[in-house]
Amino acid sequence: MAGLSSEDRAFIAQAVAYLEHPRWLSRASDVVGQPAERLVAALPKRGQQFVQRAVQKSMQGALAIALTSLAQTPPKDGSAQSIQAATFGHGMAHTVAAAATGFAGGLFGLAGLPVELPVTTAIMLRSIAAIARDFGADLADPAVQLECLQVLALGGRMPAPIDAELEGAAVEFSGTESAYYTTRLGLSLALRSAAAFVGGRTAANLAETLAHGTAPALLRVATLIGARFGIVVSEKAMVQALPLVGAGAGAALNAAFTEHFNTVARLHFGLRRMERVHGEAAVRLAYGEALTRGQRSPV
Repeated sequence: MAGLSSEDRAFIAQAVAYLEHPRWLSRASDVVGQPAERLVAALPKRGQQFVQRAVQKSMQGALAIALTSLAQTPPKDGSAQSIQAATFGHGMAHTVAAAATGFAGGLFGLAGLPVELPVTTAIMLRSIAAIARDFGADLADPAVQLECLQVLALGGRMPAPIDAELEGAAVEFSGTESAYYTTRLGLSLALRSAAAFVGGRTAANLAETLAHGTAPALLRVATLIGARFGIVVSEKAMVQALPLVGAGAGAALNAAFTEHFNTVARLHFGLRRMERVHGEAAVRLAYGEALTRGQRSPV
């Protein structure tokens, strides 16, 4: 098995730079023309339960899509960087579609979130699945279908442990904690349990099970991923609810939101492809080295 090339290591360094410090708020800042972090911090806490209900609804729909309607087509050949470049075409198509739903969100602000978010999440999930396929993931595998959903948990700042079951999942490299690998490890047990439940069941059976809420393993995954996805959605909703944001800015915000998760998907599935080729240990070692270098570099 050949070792990691310089191109592979450059991709890993790119992944570290983005996955450890997700750029969603900086993308939002470019749209609204001022630091989104400050805008979010200045807003009151009201509306959080409203946002979480919208997130829950969108996660239920996304879970159904992930397990019943993602189709497999041939993957692309080449290095992670060349495949990443090839994914931008269909990723842009999904981004444009999401921008259309964001137009309505900009018109109605926070009130439009329960209608807009499930549609946007469904569009993003199909874009993520297309990216996963291009990097060689088998969309017929329930574990991969759920991994597409997992990307929604990888796009936000790492919060304090949300669930006691996830405590102790922190992954460190030379004393530097990795938010990306910590989230992956923290969700791994729940994802394995859900994939085992899905195995052997038909799409129709899964749809019925999800509709009746009789699949604790799947609901557990949706809850854990939704808790992390909800952090980013809350930021999006708060910025989009500002008086200065209209329909046009709402469309641009949704486009930025979707392209953020496209970026996370490209980097995640690029790393997963390398892990299949070179072994997870080799990739994690290179990731840790890049993470440590980044921590030591001046800002």
